[in-house]
Amino acid sequence: MSARVTPYEMFLESLEAVAFPAIRAEAAQRGTDTRRRDQFVLLGHVGAALEQFVSDDADPDAIEEYAEFVYQGYQFWEYGCRLYAFAESVTKELTEEEYDVGAWPFAGPPACYLQFPYQRLWSRVTAESPYEPVDGCFVVVDDTEPAPGAGAHLRIQLVLGLRADRPGVSLVSYRTDLTPTEVHEIAHRPWRDEGHPFASAIPGGEKKGYRTLATTSELEALVIRALHHLDVHHDSLRAADGSNAEGQTHLAHTVVEHG
Repeated sequence: MSARVTPYEMFLESLEAVAFPAIRAEAAQRGTDTRRRDQFVLLGHVGAALEQFVSDDADPDAIEEYAEFVYQGYQFWEYGCRLYAFAESVTKELTEEEYDVGAWPFAGPPACYLQFPYQRLWSRVTAESPYEPVDGCFVVVDDTEPAPGAGAHLRIQLVLGLRADRPGVSLVSYRTDLTPTEVHEIAHRPWRDEGHPFASAIPGGEKKGYRTLATTSELEALVIRALHHLDVHHDSLRAADGSNAEGQTHLAHTVVEHG
């Protein structure tokens, strides 16, 4: 298998030439910690980069989501564009009702993008919105701003409805602080008000192998489980080069599959 073209390449990669280096230089000059999102968004060059995505009269929620998008894209670039493409068999395991991480100490790359099989996971922006296919999610793991007693700071931005013929993309952001105890509990069995965790909410979806992220608990669990798999099952990781083929990423990446 090969990774698909990513939202980074489609929307953010153009910022590598001027905007991202300018953000880095401004941050160094002002003594800004670009890992801290609250400091990052105050940089002038970040505001200029945002103008490429939102208009002056844009909804505040849209501005917030795209500010997170630029933040996640910058972290992805700064830490070497780490892209992990999960095979269908591994994704199936990650979306079982229960999953045991044992005594694993939570760990993950400082920034990465987790890509899942095409049209296997579905989610939506709000409870009133239609379900859209999940392409993957940007993830930032840090310890610079945890709550008292927390072990790690986790930021996730889910990317939905990614298509080459679509001018935009749907985004869902989530952040939390995690203690070691919470990591085990969250990963074990996520909460859902009705039905089983990750069960398809799309009519006929179960027969097609669809899984649904209907709650933030399921999103948390999926990401923690994925990071656990990357950290523990090194034998399932295979380095892959980028491709010039249409629809495939040109980025070097890691394929996550069973041997």
